[in-house]
Amino acid sequence: MANDKHISLTEIIESLSNGVESINSGDASKEEVHEMLALSRELHERLAVLRFKAFEAAALEREEINEENDEAQIDLMDSIKEVSLVEKHQLSPLSSVGEGLTILERANYTSTLFSNDEVKFNDMLDAVDGCGTVNQAVDLFRNSISPSGRKEEVALAMESFEKRIPRIFFS
Repeated sequence: MANDKHISLTEIIESLSNGVESINSGDASKEEVHEMLALSRELHERLAVLRFKAFEAAALEREEINEENDEAQIDLMDSIKEVSLVEKHQLSPLSSVGEGLTILERANYTSTLFSNDEVKFNDMLDAVDGCGTVNQAVDLFRNSISPSGRKEEVALAMESFEKRIPRIFFS
């Protein structure tokens, strides 16, 4: 991008959407196509940074939890009573395994577990939704992936996704 003005993600997405409409209608100029390319690169770079920051925050949170566990004695009764909103949300039923995935989660799963093949990721989501049992769905998921990246990232993404699968089988 020629200028250093910060453009929000929403503005980038809106600009890209308008550009796609121009292309589809045949009104896009060469400069507009180049601007769309620059905007799409900017969007990709920002999403990559957000994904990195999310992984970094999760790792920092795990480290803090480990340090707290080492330093403090935990009162079992208080721990049992304190079920976080996140834990409750993680146990709520889903009508589809892809339901409620954020853009960042979709981007992470697609890039880490499906080597950026969005079609393959979406096909896997549909296939998992059609499974009759949790085991069948987990097996299908594991056989569908073509991971790329560090082992730790792949393992974390697989674990995170596999936790979603049983939630589609709740009544």
